[in-house]
Amino acid sequence: MNRIKIDLDRQRGPINPRIYGNFIEHLGGCIYGGIFDEGNPRSDADGFRLDVLEAVKRLAPTVLRYPGGNFASGYHWLDGVGPRDSRPRRIERAWHTVESNRFGTDEFIKYTRLVGAEPCICVNLGTGTLDEAANWVEYCNGGPGTYYADMRAANGHPEPYNVKIWDLGNEMDGDWQIGHKTAEEYARVALECAKMMKWTDSSIQLVACGDSFPLPHWNRIVLEHLDGWADYISVHLYVNRGDRDAAGYLVHCYNTIESRISRVEAQIAAAAMRKPVAISFDEWGIGLPRGRQYTLADGLVAAIYLNAFLRHPKTVTMANYAQLVNVIPNITASRDDIFLQATFFPIELYRHHSRGVSLDVWVGCPNLESEGRTAPVLDVTAAYDQQSRSVTVNVVNMHPTDDVEATIECQTGGFAGVANIFVMNASSVEDSNSFENKEKVQVKALQEAMNGDKVPYRFPAHSLTVMKMFLY
Repeated sequence: MNRIKIDLDRQRGPINPRIYGNFIEHLGGCIYGGIFDEGNPRSDADGFRLDVLEAVKRLAPTVLRYPGGNFASGYHWLDGVGPRDSRPRRIERAWHTVESNRFGTDEFIKYTRLVGAEPCICVNLGTGTLDEAANWVEYCNGGPGTYYADMRAANGHPEPYNVKIWDLGNEMDGDWQIGHKTAEEYARVALECAKMMKWTDSSIQLVACGDSFPLPHWNRIVLEHLDGWADYISVHLYVNRGDRDAAGYLVHCYNTIESRISRVEAQIAAAAMRKPVAISFDEWGIGLPRGRQYTLADGLVAAIYLNAFLRHPKTVTMANYAQLVNVIPNITASRDDIFLQATFFPIELYRHHSRGVSLDVWVGCPNLESEGRTAPVLDVTAAYDQQSRSVTVNVVNMHPTDDVEATIECQTGGFAGVANIFVMNASSVEDSNSFENKEKVQVKALQEAMNGDKVPYRFPAHSLTVMKMFLY
């Protein structure tokens, strides 16, 4: 019999709510035609799409990162403040379009307040200047009596926004980036920028650019230069299916995500910093071939990411899914309708149920093998919420055809009462949602009595099961 052993004394560390963040960029239909659609009957007086807003509130992102992405490296924030009709239209060189600037800093902050998210702003270290970055901090966080703080007040926002999370540029290691830099060039500019920004507001937290793809020395050089200034180093990771079958795809993703985290953890440890940084998965997601919707298999990959974050709670303390709407999205919106992608549901479930302390779960089950790598057929994490005396067990059954039965064993006490169970599944692992059929991939809520220290459960093939179980 397969076994899942839960021991409240085996704690990995507290779960930081910031791992349930998301990301919006001036790209495609993410902002314009996504969260913001002026003149649409489905939008409010501010231009915010109300049906999208309600879906975002369900997702309840704890952090919302803006304005990019590659867009950030050519963006000048002053273009996006003040009266909308007076803002300049600019050539946008990252994504080869025209930027209207009708959505900017003030609209972004208002949106984060509506959805209850903490704002994260990425400054321009491509074409931007040190002054521009520091002045943006002043505009957002300064009190009355200085130029940019008074500008914010004149624009209708007298109270400081108190934005605490700031990214020091985006993917500056990549030659696709406007203002691409070597590690030494980036580290030098980022250090001076960090000084200017923290001397404007010492309470902010800064995210340094990690390498976008594994490079030999980038992270080491950045960590050494920014020791004492950076609070995080970023990871950007997008997994792709290629021509793999569903099982091979899940095994590939399980190993890719875990190895990336372990690599950056080792680099942080080797840097021997005076002030060790945490990892921010600034952008995590799944490649989406043009014209294809996310399948159930992709939804399971989202759960595998989240399980990996829960297994590394001391180091991975912030993460933002990329992106929120229309672009490799959780939510797809047309002018008059929306539907939820398969990636939406795991993030929603973990956000609302996996909180408190991450537990070190022991799992005894067979492995799946693909391309010389293995992964447990049951990918399992657990979170203990002391306040409600509950344990949430998250189980991804990676097997594409077979149910897997396992006994959940509580090593410290036992279970009592009725468990709340949520199962994300579909008829086929290749099913996906669409405007025509919005519920091929869906979550079913169940309740089941679970009593004693050993509880058997059958996990359906190709599924995510989230079980909130109460302790006596």
